[in-house]
Amino acid sequence: MKVVNFAIGLVGAIILLSCQQNDDIPPRASAYLINGSVQSNNLSYKQTVFDGGSNGNINVFNRTDKTLYLQSFKNGVDDNDGFWTIRMNEIDIENLTLPYSLTGAEGSITWVDESIKKLQAPCASSDVLCFYSGVGVDEVEITINNIENDIITGEFKGTLNHIRVNPSVIRDTDDFVEVSNGKFSIKFQSK
Repeated sequence: MKVVNFAIGLVGAIILLSCQQNDDIPPRASAYLINGSVQSNNLSYKQTVFDGGSNGNINVFNRTDKTLYLQSFKNGVDDNDGFWTIRMNEIDIENLTLPYSLTGAEGSITWVDESIKKLQAPCASSDVLCFYSGVGVDEVEITINNIENDIITGEFKGTLNHIRVNPSVIRDTDDFVEVSNGKFSIKFQSK
């Protein structure tokens, strides 16, 4: 019995020591994310939606209308605490010559993170939708660098203006953020 208790104690000690040693190892960075620098803050949000999300469209390339809606969340669950969104419209990503720079309304970038930049006061109302967004018409530049094994990578930069929706759309060009060093690497599905 003493031998069994000693063996159990030894195994427990080894497990405890190995767990303590793992605390010193930094967590592995996510391979799938959207990040960029806003107001001197590097904001990197991991991709957590791989199945299309609640509406079935997040990180899914729609072959019919040629849209792709890339999104990553600050809290890893939903858009409540902040998010990055890169929308691509009428782009056949399966037949591009890369690198490809989106032009005009082919692409837009949307971002929110109130810990970095507060939304305007009317945005506190539940019936008002607010975010910062820029469209590839003299506001943002989006480049797709690679598409391989259902992973799309690229970079972006530009100006995102404050947008308020209720019921009309108000675009406040006096309230904006500059985004630089934007990068994305997102795993997507096709339908």
